[in-house]
Amino acid sequence: MNKRIWELDFLRGFAIIMMVFDHLMYDFMYLPNYFSNYHSVDNSVFNFLNELGYQYWISDLRFFGHFFFVSVFLIVSGISFTFSKNNLSRGLKLAVVALLITLVTYGLSFLISGVIIVFGIIHLYALSIIIIYFLRKIIKNELVLLVIALAIIAYGIIIKFYHPFYIGTFTWAKLPDIIIGLRAYGADHFGLVPYLGIIILGTVLGNTFYKNKVSLIPSVKMSEKNIFSIAGRRSLLIFVTHQVVLILLIYIIGYIFGYRF
Repeated sequence: MNKRIWELDFLRGFAIIMMVFDHLMYDFMYLPNYFSNYHSVDNSVFNFLNELGYQYWISDLRFFGHFFFVSVFLIVSGISFTFSKNNLSRGLKLAVVALLITLVTYGLSFLISGVIIVFGIIHLYALSIIIIYFLRKIIKNELVLLVIALAIIAYGIIIKFYHPFYIGTFTWAKLPDIIIGLRAYGADHFGLVPYLGIIILGTVLGNTFYKNKVSLIPSVKMSEKNIFSIAGRRSLLIFVTHQVVLILLIYIIGYIFGYRF
């Protein structure tokens, strides 16, 4: 893609910023787990943030909003799939990144509880790219792929795979269910059902509406310095690094207010 399509960068950036906000609320909810002397310090600001994170996490806003923003991100990612000339290579590279995320968060889990990621959104996208690459080698008809996408999405919503049962202890025997979406484990979990269907839908939209790889709204002149557009162009970097940055900031500010590990 010689010229970036502004609406895709904007939507991807908007979605990734909302996901960062979602993870920030998660961190607020888990503040008592981050500091050994949390309750003895009893700071009113931190207590407020902790309650804010908890109330957000159990709210309908989080339940429906999270699914919506994730869907926007994955649809745009699916559209971007149609722009790449070597999706298999891209999927394998992302799989390496996903594995590193698991290894790093596994190491951090010895210091901070609840941070390990076994099959998060990067894992989902990496595996989905590889699956879709081979699926599209077999099926060339966009209508058939649309039906497959909608079937996966409908199946996931009907049986609530997008809100799976969280397990307390990980075992290798449970990994297939975690990958599919029957069960969930870790701080960031996205099963193939229904999210694979959403990415497939994005590829169908990309091949249908972005054949020429140009903006559908060329009359709009969006500044490249727009925060959402910047975030959209750096979405992978932001997603990989943001949680580490957030936790470091929380620890630094917490230390200033008397909190300790």
